[in-house]
Amino acid sequence: MDKPSQRRELRSIIASISDKAKQSEQVARLLKSAQLPSGSICIYNSLPSEVDTRQIIEYFCQSREVYLPVVDGEDMLLVKVDKDTEYQEAKWGIYEPIGQRFLPGEIRPAVTVTPLLGVDKKLNRLGKGKGYYDRYFQEVDTFKVGLAFEEQVIDEVICDCWDKPLDMLITSGGIIKRL
Repeated sequence: MDKPSQRRELRSIIASISDKAKQSEQVARLLKSAQLPSGSICIYNSLPSEVDTRQIIEYFCQSREVYLPVVDGEDMLLVKVDKDTEYQEAKWGIYEPIGQRFLPGEIRPAVTVTPLLGVDKKLNRLGKGKGYYDRYFQEVDTFKVGLAFEEQVIDEVICDCWDKPLDMLITSGGIIKRL
């Protein structure tokens, strides 16, 4: 199997998950109680096919500097958000924050909550294929946290030499840390 085939298979699996809201609540509860490095945090604004990050963003805005990514051509820039931030629909139906944009290297978030299509128990992450987070992780040394539905955890993710494993994975079933 190759990466495109693995992505197609995982998209099909994700589309059939019926308890996304319940699993999202459990993942959010676990993330809020997880021992994370202190400092700023970068969190993606979720799509309906992903673990819901809205309450996670609200929660961390109360205690940390929170940044959300925005797409700018081939680059991912960061915008600081708070409870009053306004959003606009952008590429792929993602709601991006409106505000000053920073290069990831200018901010260097201590923690980055990372979207994924699939992940294995070695914490290898399969992204969506555009490479935004791969390029981001080349620039920023950050603690990488993946959020996933149980069904997204597979036996083995196909990896390339530039793929960086997560430091922590949170599913509704618990927390896995990379040793």
